[in-house]
Amino acid sequence: MNEHAPLHTAGGQPTLSKHRVEALQDGVYAIAITLLVLELKLPDHHGLHSQADLLRALVDLMPRLGAWLISFFVLAIFWASGHRAMHWLKVVDSKLVWINIVTLLFASFMPFASGLIGEFPQFFVSQAVYAATMGALGLCALWQLRYLTAHPELCHQPMPELLRKAAQLRCTGVVATAALAALIACWQPVFAPTAFMLMWVFGALSRRMMKQGHVAAA
Repeated sequence: MNEHAPLHTAGGQPTLSKHRVEALQDGVYAIAITLLVLELKLPDHHGLHSQADLLRALVDLMPRLGAWLISFFVLAIFWASGHRAMHWLKVVDSKLVWINIVTLLFASFMPFASGLIGEFPQFFVSQAVYAATMGALGLCALWQLRYLTAHPELCHQPMPELLRKAAQLRCTGVVATAALAALIACWQPVFAPTAFMLMWVFGALSRRMMKQGHVAAA
């Protein structure tokens, strides 16, 4: 059977090959990650007259550098998560396509949100926009995971329970971390991005669960 031809799910809805969705995901994430680094701009060279001036300019660039670093790894995490989800799929239906498009909407917004906290780290509004973007990505990932669980006919085989829980923990961790960042921003906006360090904790826990899931499946 030609996998690029329209198929039909058990509910009679037309489905498409997953490879077109993967190609779109790769393109959007690649462009978004590239755009992030464009925010790392030094002042005009006419204002740099000595090594001390350059060092001061680099120090002033630290908020933008921090925003770039966090955003780069966040987008990388969601790109990898998207590919892990695609691994289980054989086809996608129209609703799953739109779930992915909504996810890419927020991923493409990340360079703007990152630039906002890099330029104005001292303001609550900029931190709130960044946290909301991050939380929206996490919620979209949970939405996709729930949809795949409810529609096993789209998959080659059902996702193992431990792997599903690991993905759920990782996505929930992003949402919780974004909420914590927003709360910190109410008190001291410049410290809000430090909340996203918790994502590494959730990531480590989810990797442990995934490893256990692979062992159980072996």
